[in-house]
Amino acid sequence: MSSREKVEAVAIGLFLERGYTETSLAEIITACGVSKTTFFRYFGSKSEIIWYAFDAHTRHLRQLLAEADAREPVMTVVSSCVVEALHSSVDERGIWLKRFIVFDNSAELRAEGLVQWISWADAVSEYVASRLGVSERDLVPASIGGAVQAAFLAALRSWRPSSKPASELLRGLAADLAPLCDVLQEWLDRR
Repeated sequence: MSSREKVEAVAIGLFLERGYTETSLAEIITACGVSKTTFFRYFGSKSEIIWYAFDAHTRHLRQLLAEADAREPVMTVVSSCVVEALHSSVDERGIWLKRFIVFDNSAELRAEGLVQWISWADAVSEYVASRLGVSERDLVPASIGGAVQAAFLAALRSWRPSSKPASELLRGLAADLAPLCDVLQEWLDRR
């Protein structure tokens, strides 16, 4: 485990134990046994411990969508890219789910997270819009981005109490998204 990963793991452990807002940067630095300079070499702020991975996940989702086969149905591509992006984000240490739990339990982070989730939904909306030849702000792409994001978030929340391994949860994500994506594809097909 790298020093950055150690800082991340210790900080997330403290957030889960004490709460995000209640855990100070000084407590994180002390618990990690690093200097303030070293901490800021890894993370620009306390919230970046949570958000840097989310930003990387969203960038990867955008990349997967951009590289997808345009001959495939739109919602098949969206579903498979959403699952693949999360699969790439999952780590064996379980930090990804712990990070989500910290985010979901913190009012402060949920308020900051609105921008993050809009960016995630926009990745889907932009892809759908590009396939339809319309603006991502049009009704259909914007609705699809919001609907898929809501289903994705609901799936993540449903995993919180689970003791299943990440690989099993990921297999279930495709099945969880399928009914919604089928309905959305029918909507696209009728256009």
